[in-house]
Amino acid sequence: MKEFFNPRSVAVIGVSESPENMGRSIIANLIEFNYDGIIYEVGHKGGTLFGRRIYRSVSDIPDQVDLAVILTPAKTVPGILEECGEKGIKRVIIESAGFREYGPDGVRIEDQLQSVAKKYGIKFIGPNCIGVMNMHTGLALPFTSFKNVFRKGGISLVTQSGGVGISYLNVLASENLGIAKFASIGNKLAVNENDLLEYLIGDPETEIICLYLEGISDGRKLMETARRSSKPVLLHKSNIGKEAKAIAQSHTASLSSDDSVVSAALKQSGIARFKDRETLVNYLKILPLPKLRGNKLAILSRSGGHAVIAADACEEAGFTLAPFETRFISEIEKNFRAHVIQLTNPLDLGDLFDYQVYAKIVERTIMQQNVDGVVFLHTYISATEGDASRSLFAELEKISYAHRKPIAICVATDEEELYRLRQKLPQPVFTSPSDTIYALALARDFRHEKRPEPASLPKLSVDTERAKGIVEVCVKEKRNPLLVEALEILEAYGIPVVKSVFVEQEDDAVKEAARSGYPVAMKIVSPSISHKTDLGGVQINIRNEDALRQAYRDMMANIRKRAPEAQIEGVLVQPMIQGGRELIIGAKNDRNFGPTVMVGLGGIFVEVFRDTSLRVVPFDERETDSMFAELKGYPILKGARGEKGYDLHRAKEVVQRVALLVKDFPVISELDLNPFKIMPAGEGGFCLDARMVFSK
Repeated sequence: MKEFFNPRSVAVIGVSESPENMGRSIIANLIEFNYDGIIYEVGHKGGTLFGRRIYRSVSDIPDQVDLAVILTPAKTVPGILEECGEKGIKRVIIESAGFREYGPDGVRIEDQLQSVAKKYGIKFIGPNCIGVMNMHTGLALPFTSFKNVFRKGGISLVTQSGGVGISYLNVLASENLGIAKFASIGNKLAVNENDLLEYLIGDPETEIICLYLEGISDGRKLMETARRSSKPVLLHKSNIGKEAKAIAQSHTASLSSDDSVVSAALKQSGIARFKDRETLVNYLKILPLPKLRGNKLAILSRSGGHAVIAADACEEAGFTLAPFETRFISEIEKNFRAHVIQLTNPLDLGDLFDYQVYAKIVERTIMQQNVDGVVFLHTYISATEGDASRSLFAELEKISYAHRKPIAICVATDEEELYRLRQKLPQPVFTSPSDTIYALALARDFRHEKRPEPASLPKLSVDTERAKGIVEVCVKEKRNPLLVEALEILEAYGIPVVKSVFVEQEDDAVKEAARSGYPVAMKIVSPSISHKTDLGGVQINIRNEDALRQAYRDMMANIRKRAPEAQIEGVLVQPMIQGGRELIIGAKNDRNFGPTVMVGLGGIFVEVFRDTSLRVVPFDERETDSMFAELKGYPILKGARGEKGYDLHRAKEVVQRVALLVKDFPVISELDLNPFKIMPAGEGGFCLDARMVFSK
């Protein structure tokens, strides 16, 4: 990837003397950004542009070319790529549109591009993109005309959309946040986000990596690559509703939509997800500061009102205001004039006007052991206090890094002064107390440390061969497991299931119910029926023989009416499990990220509140604990308001066993344990019903 960003020579193909020509904008950008390499212009009409000769073809260029940029009609691109290959050019950026985004003809052209690239060993970015930039060499290849208003820095952007990429560049320019690299990857036919992410992780000029994607090329690869990064990786993933339009076969599949899988995968691999401009800016402003290592903040403010706003935001974001020791307060109070303000946290500095004292107070505050970070809110008139304020901000940055704790500066001043601050200060400033607190919360909650090894599932005792035998029979017969088979597979993996007996006739069901004791549940067993309840295939709380016979006949009548073609094998008779609380535990084999596991509280929690949590396999015990802790209904499981809690230890083990099962048998595309009845603490739990779907 390095050759895309550090070429010694660039050939821009598709240039003409016409004022409307977009290729000339690329040349203009290279000149505007002072590109330090050689520029070659290529266009079939020839001529001159910006004092340079326009070569009629790539082959006419007398020298070696490191990078070619193509901006010509789509149908001409394969031929031009062939010329590049013959010329020995190994890196190409194809900015032309008109490929798969325009239908089957475009797909055929893309196939031609890949064939030519393979023939000559060419790597290319695009098509349908706006190229790359390297602010440290002046390489600027977008076909949109730019002015060099950007600050050189450490933020690198990779974006699937050129338009979104330009909007991000505008955001960084307006905030004067420094840029290292930029890449628009469009259809990402040959080079995708994983290739560029891996390069930027090792790029010495990149400090923060920001991605915009409408589709993820290889989810597993993205997770593996991100885990190796010690640099923060931020991702805006859009196009979140596309796959949800498909009708899911199982409850799990409908609850664990592709987007929830994406969110879980990003969290597990240390990628921070954002969805709006404000969150992106807050991340980019706060991440360069020293890492926030705890949850206790100190607020120092010249304005009492702003201090109150910040304190409210702290409460909403889950921060604690660090208590100040009496001795510390006494030392601070000596610097005040009128002694009319009660000193506490937030610390109101409204009675102070000495900027040197401000710096001393901030330093004394951040030195307190119980303070993890400082919020400094500063209101001032730039005409009278501008120079002193800017000097103070520079001093606070030194203090912050000296003590390795963040000092987030928020200012309230005029727009002209804000512009001046953004241009002159090395560190960013915030303009809203709430944004300052929320940015610190982002830094607190975002773990971006390097994690080269993926989490592993706990070692559990299972009977793989027993499960394998059942799976192989079903695969051979090209069908999903029957209910009784699904329960047996779960049992083989140590997942407790309620005792179930399969019978074929009504009288056999009566005998089994009498043997096991009433009340009982009865469930249809059929390879043709996916959702038993929807067709009247589940009868519960049957209390005597008469009720059972009536329930059996009603069940059969309902199914014959609603699914007349269904093949009925018989019924399953189960004892009713009294007490406990229902969970749903499920798994889904996501086409991009592989097997995933979901847990949620049953009933209204899952149907109405969609209270579920999800992880991509594999995950360890810590992630399992986090799954349950994320549930809104978690306090109920732990035991709320003096009530006895439920057997969370057993439920967590079942989640781990489900993860191991779907890892060992990738043929399982969907799995529902619905419900899994979790009993009071120490009493375990039971799977009452299961549904297993195999991939076609």
